Amino acid sequence: MPLQISQTATGAILSALTVLSWSGFNVAAKAGIDAGMSPAALSFLRYTTPAVLAVPVWIWLYHRAKARQMSLVRLTALSILGGPIFGFIAVSGYQYAPLSHGLLFAPVAVFLTGTFLGAFFLGERVTVPCILGSLVMFSGLALLVGVTAGEMSAQWPIGIALFVIAGVLWGSYTALLRYWKVPTIEGTAAIASLGAVIAVVLIGPPAWESLRATETSMLVLQIAIQGIVGGIISVVALIAALRYLSTQTAAMLPTFTPAVALLMAWPVVGTRPEAVEVVGAGAIFAGFALASRRELTRPSALNRRTT
Repeated sequence: MPLQISQTATGAILSALTVLSWSGFNVAAKAGIDAGMSPAALSFLRYTTPAVLAVPVWIWLYHRAKARQMSLVRLTALSILGGPIFGFIAVSGYQYAPLSHGLLFAPVAVFLTGTFLGAFFLGERVTVPCILGSLVMFSGLALLVGVTAGEMSAQWPIGIALFVIAGVLWGSYTALLRYWKVPTIEGTAAIASLGAVIAVVLIGPPAWESLRATETSMLVLQIAIQGIVGGIISVVALIAALRYLSTQTAAMLPTFTPAVALLMAWPVVGTRPEAVEVVGAGAIFAGFALASRRELTRPSALNRRTT
């Protein structure tokens, strides 16, 4: 008798895979930067490596007429909202504000944007547990990343504005993936192909010197983690997860990335979490459980909204 997996379990597994992928390429990026790689080089690998696999798949699907069912305008919009332009804006924010601000303000903007667009386009209800749970999550996130007023520089409004813009782009990307019901394989291949073109034009020139100076072992590692894990697995997992999650819940997933990355970084780069960070991570998980309680207990209702 074949094993039957419930919709709730499937959504949870795909969500976990998405967050693990995001956390993995963030930890690998930290290791790459410590080894002397530039953010531009890491972004270049993240958005161009998938094209090696995506372009042949896209061509094959096009000849089979499946790919022709997707609007080029929609695919271009998704490639901009969740591709190299999004990544460039997010990374640029760190020139004006500390890392902790990006880890806090961008996920908040993702959640607010995804929740608003989910309610507007998909008719998703914003419940009291969702609001309370999100407040607990973001309070835990603030503890985890250690936001303090002492870190503020004279240019901090510019940095926060860039983080918020990046969050709005990703929240819109998440909502539109669900609203347009983008197919998993065809969507991943098309988005990766168009994203690679944008990356070559925008990121290629400043990334080249760093890529040339990187040791072969580190370059191979980053191609695997940034390109395959970050550029392919995370995209496939997110698109597939959106069949089982509301936009509100999917927009909460970036909040987990710092918590999971913190735990992954402990054995990888030797950064042991402090007590306040553990408390913050616990609050994130508790807040998510509260915010998504209604959805997790009523998967059939969600399924009716998406079919």
